[in-house]
Amino acid sequence: MPRLLIIIAAIAIQFAAADAWAIPAFSKKYQAPCSLCHKPWPQLNDAGHKFKVNGYQLPDSEDGGDTAKLSPGEGLFLDVAPANPPISFRLQGGLALIQPGEGQTGAQENKFFCCVEGNAVSLQVGGTAAPNIAYWLDLAWGKEDVEEGYLRFVNWFGPGLINIDVGAMRVVDYEVVSTGREWFGAPLVALHGSPYNNAGGPVGLSAAAHDTGLRIYGRPSYGPFTYEGAVYTGSRITGSGQDDHDLAYTIMGRADIDKLAVSLRYWANKSGKLDQTVTTAAGETLVFPANRAQPDENTQEFILSARYLHPYFGVYATYDRTSFTLDDRAIDGGARALHQETINRSAFSLEAIWFVNAWFETGVAYGLTRHDEYGQAVDGITSRLGGNDASLLQWRVNVRPAQNLSIGLEAQFDLSPAASRARADGTEFDAQNKLVLQWDLSL
Repeated sequence: MPRLLIIIAAIAIQFAAADAWAIPAFSKKYQAPCSLCHKPWPQLNDAGHKFKVNGYQLPDSEDGGDTAKLSPGEGLFLDVAPANPPISFRLQGGLALIQPGEGQTGAQENKFFCCVEGNAVSLQVGGTAAPNIAYWLDLAWGKEDVEEGYLRFVNWFGPGLINIDVGAMRVVDYEVVSTGREWFGAPLVALHGSPYNNAGGPVGLSAAAHDTGLRIYGRPSYGPFTYEGAVYTGSRITGSGQDDHDLAYTIMGRADIDKLAVSLRYWANKSGKLDQTVTTAAGETLVFPANRAQPDENTQEFILSARYLHPYFGVYATYDRTSFTLDDRAIDGGARALHQETINRSAFSLEAIWFVNAWFETGVAYGLTRHDEYGQAVDGITSRLGGNDASLLQWRVNVRPAQNLSIGLEAQFDLSPAASRARADGTEFDAQNKLVLQWDLSL
């Protein structure tokens, strides 16, 4: 036991990590505290970033056999042991204590960015199959599609120089602040494509948060700079989804300097996903279907993220600028035509978290997103759309009774102006204020 404590202390001192918690599979594997890689959970600190870039191996080490592990005789298991693969189960749930009033469709439902959908259970498996060859699987219980499932090949031509992922993965996995990894109620306002729209998702206007593709990235010699370039199917082919016959691309650069981390990402996606429903001046509703054979929707997105992480507090900022263009469409043999100008969206989120102690945290966040006004012409008659803001203020307290359990109480205040909370017929729906209780347990 003294030897084990010395090793854990040495690892913790090496990376100077603060209190938080992690996926138990890795904590069990290395018999190290979860705070080694997270601050606050589920966001990665610098040590966690290096661990991930190195293919779920401790930096400057390779797995396989007993390398970088304690003796199996001390109760630890190897990644590929027959009866003990590194498996974690994650239970996430939520309860709306105060429901919002009447929403966009007239029903009393959660319409803004953070939705409470009851309980969700996912299976998470990750580790090394051989030195410098890793794998990761995230499978949501009851869903057909795989959230993530990929192979990782690391340290080609030198430590951290060139790494390759292939499979289904998060498309913004290595950003300082990335979708699906927020401390506050997700998704992050800055990364949400369309407020007040249940069909709207994060990461642009027609891009998926998860997709299948090939990613090349690295952090040479585990220094301050990280790069990434990736190509994806652009249509989230992670299960039995249909191909839209085009690809998506992304490049990213990141710098980690002491307590400060900054990243800049460019995302481009051409797809054929979105049917366009429009209303003519005469009140007629027309649907111009998407063309998967010849994709005609183009998304371009720039994401600038910054993080300052102090032992006692963290500050996070994200700016997103997205443009969405749609080629001209026609129905009824070309008799009915649609022309739409480029849609531009700017969004910003700012978060501050105070780490009071090892078991209690509190923080506030503000997010603002704006769709610029654009023109939409149907049969030659143009109408002006958009031009509205939507904003959200969040206050949250988190209690951690155990390293693998987080319970949060969050108040969300919809600060959007009345013009943004208007239905197609001009009537206004209620501000989507709510109070939610959320929990997250990992085993």
